[in-house]
Amino acid sequence: MKEIVVAVIGNPNVGKSTLFNELTGAKQYIGNWPGVTVEKKEGEKIFGDYKIRFVDLPGTYGLGASSIDERIARDYIIFEKPDVVVDIVDASNLDRNLYLALELIETGARVIIALNMMDIAESKGISIDVDALSRELGVPVVPTVAIKGEGIDELCSMIVQVAEGKIRYRPLKVKYPDTIEEAIMEISSLLSGITEDIDTRWLAIKLLMQDKEVIRYVEDMENGKKIVSVARDYVEKIRSKFGEDPLFIIAEARYGIISEIIQRTVSRAYMEATDISDLLDRVLTHRFLGLPIFFVILWSVFLFTFNVAAPIVDGIDLLFGWMGEVIVSWDINPLLKSFLVDGVISGFGSVLVFVPNIFFLFLAMSILEDIGYMSRAAFNLDRIMRKFGLHGKSVIPMILGFGCNIPAIMSARTIESEEDRLTTMLVNPLIPCSARLPVLIMIASIFFGGYAPLAVFSMYVLGIFLALFMAILIRKIILRGVVSPFVMELPPYRLPSTKTITIHMWNRGSKFLRKAGIIIFSATTIIWALATFPHGTEFGGPDSYIGMLGRLIEPILRPLGYNWQIAVALFFGFIAKEVFIDALGVIMGGDYETKLGAMLSPAQAYGLMVFILIYVPCLATLATIKSETGSWRWTIFVLLYELILAFILAFAFTQLVEVII
Repeated sequence: MKEIVVAVIGNPNVGKSTLFNELTGAKQYIGNWPGVTVEKKEGEKIFGDYKIRFVDLPGTYGLGASSIDERIARDYIIFEKPDVVVDIVDASNLDRNLYLALELIETGARVIIALNMMDIAESKGISIDVDALSRELGVPVVPTVAIKGEGIDELCSMIVQVAEGKIRYRPLKVKYPDTIEEAIMEISSLLSGITEDIDTRWLAIKLLMQDKEVIRYVEDMENGKKIVSVARDYVEKIRSKFGEDPLFIIAEARYGIISEIIQRTVSRAYMEATDISDLLDRVLTHRFLGLPIFFVILWSVFLFTFNVAAPIVDGIDLLFGWMGEVIVSWDINPLLKSFLVDGVISGFGSVLVFVPNIFFLFLAMSILEDIGYMSRAAFNLDRIMRKFGLHGKSVIPMILGFGCNIPAIMSARTIESEEDRLTTMLVNPLIPCSARLPVLIMIASIFFGGYAPLAVFSMYVLGIFLALFMAILIRKIILRGVVSPFVMELPPYRLPSTKTITIHMWNRGSKFLRKAGIIIFSATTIIWALATFPHGTEFGGPDSYIGMLGRLIEPILRPLGYNWQIAVALFFGFIAKEVFIDALGVIMGGDYETKLGAMLSPAQAYGLMVFILIYVPCLATLATIKSETGSWRWTIFVLLYELILAFILAFAFTQLVEVII
């Protein structure tokens, strides 16, 4: 079976994820791009006698190298040379989307245009002559509606034909002003005898656009420095003639071609009297209503996460209880029985009980993302975040932080300003991630009953405002400077795709399961061993190794009202926040919830929730901060300021709730 490698690329918000999921289904593999920690997603599809391997490139507006995402996309196309490049284009927004298409065509890659969202274009009265557009661009164009699965087989068929050379076409060659064309021809001729792997016209254009990555690449070639010098001479010549950089002239020429192509291939039958997206945005992004609506939606997500998951959580809890009773009746080695009952069932099982909550949280987030609301949430938050010294691009890492702080911190790489990027990374751990959700739910359920969703929701609101508060402190005292401007694109609203949201939910939720299977189970084993030994002591008692560790830490936390069992659980929560439940389950047994309920007052329990929200990032998050900042100084700074903040606020909220109650 022959394999065809296909790179999938497109602007943000063109339905790329939906189309990728339709093409690959559940056959997806997630890793990292070589040399960086940006997620790499691949998938495959068997189509006839071919296995088509799809590589999902980061969403990008162009093939520059101003961000890590742009560099990854460009380097893969230029150096890895996939058999076919599928550029996903929003049919209702051709004037913006075709710029990337022209850049891709200029690389010399075998490009296919997937003209997506045709249904939205038609609903707006936009009619596209697909055959004419294909002739204008000189590449195949396939109309698709990814959310409905339309055009998928036609696209795969076209991929096979292009890869096998059965489709002959002449890609569009953008005609630039004569002076620039003269420069391109001269530089191309100098490059022609040196490089055969990369299109010399594309290299010449990039040299004239003063692309730093390309300049470094050419300088490493034979006579490369001379070629770069010739290119710089032409840049000065063009500047003196046109009064501006070649970068802007080249971009202007491309947009001019795009405008001409659209005039010849697109017609509008009528103008929409009312655009549904615009109507919704008047409310959802309203200056005064937008933010309250965001918090109402967030509150609804928590009600959904609690109420829908509750029966499943109870069922899993009963299952583990039954399993514990069965294992107790077995006639096996006492040490092994203790490990299975006190370690695996009481500890590890206590964490797995909350898996449904995690999956339903990711389901809700996937739905909001797929219908287009997450961009509106980012827009609403941007208004307030800028006042607190956070860059507009910080919104995305903040929202990602609700899932996991690690990819959220990594995503800050797209922020160009060093001060803005650092500030985003330093405050992101205050955003409550999904790992803290089971712990917060557990404590809230024990102490606050029907008000548990409200208690957990308050932690998320507190986390957001603490992140904003720390951001303004950091920008005013440590990282002073002006916040860079930010332009945000709002995609049209659309009905969610069941397949897309299911895949997104599974991809995110399965990471938690893998984490549980490796990190949390390993922690369970360590905690059980510390609670078991030395021989002759009470299991999990004050004289066991874990009791000794807890009593060592207890004096530090005693002012907050926490005993040694809670102290040691917080200690192991540094590995991963869910291990807090694991530790309590091992030390206190299956009825740890009842015992914990007798240890604390509701006010102390609320203070404990505040402490867990803030006190330290998990070990993996700290490692990510060290990797991304390249500095132990900033890593230790995050560790210390969060510990200090946790002590102060946990004590303050405990006293406040005592007064209220």
